[in-house]
Amino acid sequence: MLSSARQIQLLVGLLCAVGFGAAAYKHFALGFPLLASEKETVWQLEGRIVFEPGDGPVEVRLNLPDDNSARRIVSSDYIAPGYQYEEIEDNGVALGRWKAEQATGTQIIYMRSQSYFADTEEEAEKPLQAPMKVKLDPALKLTAESFLKDFDTNLDEKNALKLLRRLNRRGDAEVDLLLRNYSSPLKRTQLAGQLMTMLGYSVQPVRGVFLDDKARSQSIYNFLEVVVGDQKILMDARENSVIPWDRALLLQKGSEPLLEVFGGSNSRITFATTKVQRAAFSSAIAAAGHAQNPLIDFSIYSLPLSEQNTFKLLLVMPLGALVVVILRNLVGIRTSGTFMPVLIALTFLQTSLLTGLMLFVIVVGVGLIMRSYLSSLNLLLVPRIASVLVFVIILYAAIGVLSTKMGWQGGLKVTYFPMIILSWTIERMSVLWDEAGGRDVMIECSGSLLTASLAFLLMSNTFVSDTVFLYPELLLVLLGVIISIGSYSGFRLSDLRRFAPLERY
Repeated sequence: MLSSARQIQLLVGLLCAVGFGAAAYKHFALGFPLLASEKETVWQLEGRIVFEPGDGPVEVRLNLPDDNSARRIVSSDYIAPGYQYEEIEDNGVALGRWKAEQATGTQIIYMRSQSYFADTEEEAEKPLQAPMKVKLDPALKLTAESFLKDFDTNLDEKNALKLLRRLNRRGDAEVDLLLRNYSSPLKRTQLAGQLMTMLGYSVQPVRGVFLDDKARSQSIYNFLEVVVGDQKILMDARENSVIPWDRALLLQKGSEPLLEVFGGSNSRITFATTKVQRAAFSSAIAAAGHAQNPLIDFSIYSLPLSEQNTFKLLLVMPLGALVVVILRNLVGIRTSGTFMPVLIALTFLQTSLLTGLMLFVIVVGVGLIMRSYLSSLNLLLVPRIASVLVFVIILYAAIGVLSTKMGWQGGLKVTYFPMIILSWTIERMSVLWDEAGGRDVMIECSGSLLTASLAFLLMSNTFVSDTVFLYPELLLVLLGVIISIGSYSGFRLSDLRRFAPLERY
């Protein structure tokens, strides 16, 4: 059987491991920010599919975006009245499919999504899904080999850009011959990929859209993913440039068609993009919720917003409890009860510190006078406490009315104080006054107000409260610290002064 000290060590270690582990997972895997004030650029994408339907049933198939480890989807929805939508898989390709038995007039289907880029380095380190293979006819392949003689065998970014610039040069006989049957943007990009493959690069053609703010009617664009060293870069074959991973949204990485319409004609798809600045933590929560992550589905983030605000206030109460534990068990400050300073600090969050201190002193001071009178009447305990409670309520009303008449609205905040706690505080201090005198009452009352004030300063700190709301699992670490302090049996700071005279002997 393990000793209690050993059990405490194991329990504290387990609590800290689980708390820090869950927080680290949310930060590194789910993209939660360290600070709630951090902002994230969220890109809104709207795709617009337009086509003319035939006389019979209509089926529209759209290639869904492949997995992108850098992209976090915040939300996505489709607007297609009269159509049934489902996601299917055809030959390993994820497709969105809309079906309707009959359609008349020009048809428009909208798809909308919000996403942001959490870690572009992760995407840059990801291997290619399907690198290109050389598929040029023999005659064109000979021309390509002659074209590539002027390039180094060093497979770096500079050499790749040199190849693209040469391919875009006009008046070059070899270039004109190569581009004779590759004049369209898609075929031109494919040719550039073939040439890079022949040179020794690992290349994969991809398609997507540029992320430009307020861009409208943007067509699908062709890019190349090229492995350079141990990194993967995104290249634009038409502009001869390297595109940052967060400047393009890739929608297609295979050779399958992007859009197919059965039972219709003149189909086309265009995209519009715009960006908004959004709190990074709300984007991370929405993205994890969209991915149905269980750590988010079964957390306070799944609650309605009003309830979240309530829990945001409750989550800081353990911080006040930590202050009470430290001041009582390590420092040796006397307080009136254990939870009273925490509740008073919670009240200070609503009233402000100075206003709260003033109202507390007034209510407790007048209550002690009333309690002193009741003690002379020799009442029983329960009726005496009930009388104090009634008097506290009357005192609340009197302070509220008088403060309003005097033009001071702060007095109305007296109702934030928990009247039951104040009634018990008055009773406790009165008993202490009878047993130990007024000096001990002042010491305990001052200690309670000091503890409540320090707890308020910690609980009202925006950085601390936001961190606890973002990572409530850190309360497990806080619990481990409190349990560790609870096992401490040494001297408190106040004991050093108390036993100082013994040093003379």
